[in-house]
Amino acid sequence: MTDAPRPNSTTMEDANNARWLPRIDMLFESENEAYEFYNTYAENVGFFVRRSTLWTTSKNIITRRTFVCSREGFREKKKGAKEAKCPRPETRIGCPACMTIRLTPNGRYRVTEFVPNHNHQLAAASTIHMLRAKKMRRKARAVRADLVDDTVRTPEFETEDEAYEFYSMYAGRIGFSIRRASMTMSAENVITRRMFVCSREGFREKKKGAKRVKKPRPETRTGCPACMIIRLTPSGKYHVTEFVTYHNHPLSVPSSTDLVMSHSVENGQDDESDMADGSADDTVHKQARSHQSISLLSLDSKNYLRSKRVKSIQVGDAGATLEYLQKMQDNNPSFFYAVQVDEDDNMTNFFWADAKSMMDYNYFGDVVCFDTTYKIYGYGRPFALFIGVNHHKQIVIFGAALLYDEGTESFKWLFETFKSVMSGSQPKTVLTDRDAAMSEAIAAVWPGTSHRFCVWHIYQNAVEQLSQAFHGSRTLGYDFGRCLFDFEDEEEFLSAWKTMLQKYDLQDNQWLAKLFDEREKWALVYGRETFYADIKSVQQKENLSTELKKYLSPERELLSFFEHYERILDERRCAELQADANANLSTKKPPSIRMLRQAANAYTPAAFKMFEREFELYMDCMLYGCGETGTISNYRVTVEEKAKDHFVKFDSLDGTVTCSCKKFEFIGIQCRHVLKVLDTRNIKELPPQYIVKRWRKDAKAGVLSDNCPFSFDSDPQSSLSKRYNYLCRIFSIAAARAAKSVESYAFIESQSDMLMDQVDQVLQARPSEMPALITTSCDRSQNPVESAVAGTLRYDKANQASFIGGTANGLLVSQHSHPTMCWGQFPAGPPEQGGRPL
Repeated sequence: MTDAPRPNSTTMEDANNARWLPRIDMLFESENEAYEFYNTYAENVGFFVRRSTLWTTSKNIITRRTFVCSREGFREKKKGAKEAKCPRPETRIGCPACMTIRLTPNGRYRVTEFVPNHNHQLAAASTIHMLRAKKMRRKARAVRADLVDDTVRTPEFETEDEAYEFYSMYAGRIGFSIRRASMTMSAENVITRRMFVCSREGFREKKKGAKRVKKPRPETRTGCPACMIIRLTPSGKYHVTEFVTYHNHPLSVPSSTDLVMSHSVENGQDDESDMADGSADDTVHKQARSHQSISLLSLDSKNYLRSKRVKSIQVGDAGATLEYLQKMQDNNPSFFYAVQVDEDDNMTNFFWADAKSMMDYNYFGDVVCFDTTYKIYGYGRPFALFIGVNHHKQIVIFGAALLYDEGTESFKWLFETFKSVMSGSQPKTVLTDRDAAMSEAIAAVWPGTSHRFCVWHIYQNAVEQLSQAFHGSRTLGYDFGRCLFDFEDEEEFLSAWKTMLQKYDLQDNQWLAKLFDEREKWALVYGRETFYADIKSVQQKENLSTELKKYLSPERELLSFFEHYERILDERRCAELQADANANLSTKKPPSIRMLRQAANAYTPAAFKMFEREFELYMDCMLYGCGETGTISNYRVTVEEKAKDHFVKFDSLDGTVTCSCKKFEFIGIQCRHVLKVLDTRNIKELPPQYIVKRWRKDAKAGVLSDNCPFSFDSDPQSSLSKRYNYLCRIFSIAAARAAKSVESYAFIESQSDMLMDQVDQVLQARPSEMPALITTSCDRSQNPVESAVAGTLRYDKANQASFIGGTANGLLVSQHSHPTMCWGQFPAGPPEQGGRPL
């Protein structure tokens, strides 16, 4: 005989089980309540329950009920039944465990009998959860059979992937995500039946042997019945045989009327009032009813590219891309993606960025390179990256795209989407390939941004365009590279270019002639008043294209590329964290010279190396005074072996200094010519305004909430989404910083419960109590949570761009309208503006 609870339970588990241990004379409001109680007890102990003996009155009122172990009694053989070739194993063994309840005069049910003993081995908790999940799935299938909607028109599909892409697009419009579920295959390994389900279908099963975690992941699966089932027909096409539109959970409905389907326009105001006044359950039912009348093909015309896409998508790639994007979004609500479709409803262009990429853009988005080297190497998949350079002179990724159409309208859509994701902020400088459609789109979407051609792209193109010349000479690559990367003086550049053409007999080369005509868009000797961040030197050392190109081959599955892409992303972010740690833990002896010591303390090692080089070279400069005009002193600076002189102006009124070489404006590091003037004037420290924050060790310091650029929204549904997304971004920053050391991680982790308690207090407080509660929270000067969050998220208005939260919805958006991505208004600002601190 086995007694419950199991003898090998821990003391804590015994205490938890004791709460659910039945006792004689326990009272329940209903027979169902007693059944649920005994079920919970059974789950904790390790067995299943079924209802057994029942007594009722003439009015069918239950007066007595016995709940028994599922292995109670014995299975009776049916009279005349044939003996089965493979009989079912016997599961009933006469187990005595049971609980009996009786109806009392006051209408409640009292436990009159409780037998805890079992005559069989009890099941492990993992087995119980697995069997319960299977039972719930059987119930869900039964429910789904009553919910099939025969009124929805669905097309036939050539492939299973095509059906997945179609249902994904439908789900994105309705407001949920999907996943592939069960399938049936033929002997020839052909899928004959496939089921696509809402991502919240079913219930999460506990893994066997999994350790109990302190803070388990929240349960997201709700047994949702929504699904689409396809079957292979004799014609070789897939036909939709079952389509369920009902969801048992709230849907993520986009807040922008530009992004919802046509039925919302027809039912507009009624739906809005229902959303505002109805309960959550009513909202779900109303959404379900409205979805049932939608044709899956009735997409808003605003969401189309006005032409067909240029490139064909390899079979399965669109589905694999959506699967990756939706998985990323499920794992991280701050992850953002957008999809553009063409006039035939074909998914054409994809863009995505995660919270860390958006944070990096906030800090280092002054210079962006749109890397499209896939066009040069012919990867097979049109993968492009938005990249920049951080304060350690490392490549950072701001976003990624797959572009199956490269027309002006597609690029406009892409750059508009990127700008919207990045808080409406556009870069100071953007570097791209030499592409007319791209240039036109940037001029239209990012006015005021300096557009230059990327010299690294030009070099890669030259290897292809001048392949014979490159292979016929060992030195052409070096000389051409010098023209692209090395010169800062126009005369030297023009002379070197002319010499190169003559040396390699390239005077008649049309490609080089056109490139030279456009030199002011790419040569480093021009446009030096525009910030460039020395990105070309970083691209020469780090080439993401070579790391990614073999995974973009058509012979490989696209999902393997996404895995590799995520791995590279993680590796680079780990390298940045390591560089952060090394910058703050440098063991090098501080320089003895005062200005160098100041620079070493302020700059990252990579930035200090640039400054140190200029400092060393100023020793070779010769300085000549050229007179004064008011408070401005003029100087001429010459360098031995350099034909061109440079002119420096110093204003003694405010300490400003400028040089004709424009190195500071171009790179952000002060030049040797200015350092010579400062030394001559006995200025031994670099003026603070010339230590640019983007090159400092503390470049990423700042609080976002001090510069919240948006206000409240009158729509409660969209405001909730925006608040949620913005808070995800804030706390992802705190998490990134806290993870840098064991001590900071332990501190944040230990304070999380206290923070949640304070949030609960705010949520439970009546409106009249809110001001007092907020004031009390603000006055707690010793509150470690407030100190941690505020200290971790300090924001510098003068040096950082505005920052907003990423949407939790993958949206199909259009190039025809300015993308409104379910974000904008933030609920909290600084206290002096009426904001609420956490």
